[in-house]
Amino acid sequence: MAKFVALKIHYDHRKSLPSYLKYSKVPTRDEYQEYLDLYNDEGVGGDGFHECLNFSIFEDQPAKIYLPPTCIPNNKDSDEEFVFFSFTYKNDKELPSCIVGVHAAARLKAISRQSIERHDIEPLSGSDRFHYHAESPSELTTLITPPIQYGLKDGIYTPRFERWGYGLRYLDEQNALNILDAALSGAQARFPFALGSEAIVLERQISVLETIRERYFGTRETSDFKRMSPKLFGGSVSPPDRELGYLGEKIVYEEELAYAAKHGFSEREVEWISQSVPQSPYDIKSIRVTKDGSQVHFIEVKSTLTTSESNIYISAGQIRFFEENESNAEFKIVSFAARDTVSSVRGISLSQLLKEFEPVPIKYKLRRRAGD
Repeated sequence: MAKFVALKIHYDHRKSLPSYLKYSKVPTRDEYQEYLDLYNDEGVGGDGFHECLNFSIFEDQPAKIYLPPTCIPNNKDSDEEFVFFSFTYKNDKELPSCIVGVHAAARLKAISRQSIERHDIEPLSGSDRFHYHAESPSELTTLITPPIQYGLKDGIYTPRFERWGYGLRYLDEQNALNILDAALSGAQARFPFALGSEAIVLERQISVLETIRERYFGTRETSDFKRMSPKLFGGSVSPPDRELGYLGEKIVYEEELAYAAKHGFSEREVEWISQSVPQSPYDIKSIRVTKDGSQVHFIEVKSTLTTSESNIYISAGQIRFFEENESNAEFKIVSFAARDTVSSVRGISLSQLLKEFEPVPIKYKLRRRAGD
């Protein structure tokens, strides 16, 4: 049986990210320093915000987890399966005493030899470079939005504690079940009122939570959530080059941030949604100036080397979404002359894309032949 663990982590304080996209983006130097300044000399948590990518989720690789130094299980448990629940600090200024996420079926990396060195955050002066300490399957990793408030003395989501103290805390099976059921109820209650990116994220969250619950406790008897996957997704195709795909999205994301700033919009209007929901029919939600003010704008990024421009993949779900949003959606094709050299970035509509490229089916659904 898995070990259920409560982690105390810093809440993602960044105003640029909506609640459902927290922990999905590398902080800038200013954002990193801002967090240090928030808690200067107050003794809340450690020196820095290193959980910033704990919920950066990719379709074809596990989620990497940074564990605070006081929350790393003993090496003797390195072969155990863990379910980590992320709790915010009681004195957190942004979101105190809340449960904000779960990593199920997590496995520790050997702390001394095989932990994953981090290159996404600059090390603090005088400190060792930081590492990721565990991994969990992306399909069993999710934020919990809306977050769940907890009380140490309630005995609902943790055993009854007078004080948390330092170090990791183990949870009872009933505590873990209570968290999962509360998270499901909260997301299902919110889902009917969610729009756009939030709806896509909540859909995925509910699916992941139901999968985790079934893995450890069986199927929930009262679940009336109706998935919208056939409408939005309809299957997805992973990019042929994951690193190139990420670089292309990053370039377009930064361009959209610059566009928003130039026209006086908040950077919150720009969301890198594929960092949390890889199966989303678009990678980035942005904004455009119109004669009537502004409107939401959806972007799907396709990255390719100039030597193989036809090596671009698109899913049926993406075609359907872009047909329904023809007036405010576009594809951005980022061409690389080399892995670190951008040749061009161009935007085209779905109709233009289909005039220039011919969709070639690469997957088929198998149906048993008659008489077999």
